[in-house]
Amino acid sequence: MLILALDTSANFVSVALLDETRVFAFTEEVMERGQAETLIPKIQYVLEQSHLTMRDVQGIAVSTGPGSFTGVRIGLACARALGLALNVPVYGVTCFEAWNYHLNRPVKVVLETKRGDYFVQSFDQNGIATDEPAILSADRLRALLPFAAVGTGAEQLKQEISCESIVKISPTSVAIGRIALSRTDNPKPPVPLYMREADVTI
Repeated sequence: MLILALDTSANFVSVALLDETRVFAFTEEVMERGQAETLIPKIQYVLEQSHLTMRDVQGIAVSTGPGSFTGVRIGLACARALGLALNVPVYGVTCFEAWNYHLNRPVKVVLETKRGDYFVQSFDQNGIATDEPAILSADRLRALLPFAAVGTGAEQLKQEISCESIVKISPTSVAIGRIALSRTDNPKPPVPLYMREADVTI
């Protein structure tokens, strides 16, 4: 199955095109704003690099969060629209699952909240979640040491509490696509995992 995978949940846009045997193309760019304007050109880029068209895509995979409220909505809206237009399934994958993919060791996925704390979920060496997602402060996490952290908040947390930080090089969209491909018989719906209400300024 040819999967188009998208992640706009944090301060980047990540897009990949892959199937069960290979990654045809991917792109990932760090940006604080402008994901909505950049996402479609990024999709066009990976299709062109793969010498394929949207008609070849057989499924859409998308990050469901948590992360940036606006970023999660951008990715989900695009994925649902493409799924409807192409009449293909849309698979949801959480950011926790994507950052934990193929680490094969106990780890805490730690994601930035931009509010001085972290979205956190723990996984064992088999990639199975051992707790529910939570919002924890650095002080709460210090009490859980020792552990290894991975994710958008891992380096910052390392500076705060001296935990181990794991650096992942592979784009999150590739992990999202591979997880979706492993779930074609038992897909998870693209339901947002916000964990916290959006900041609203009037």
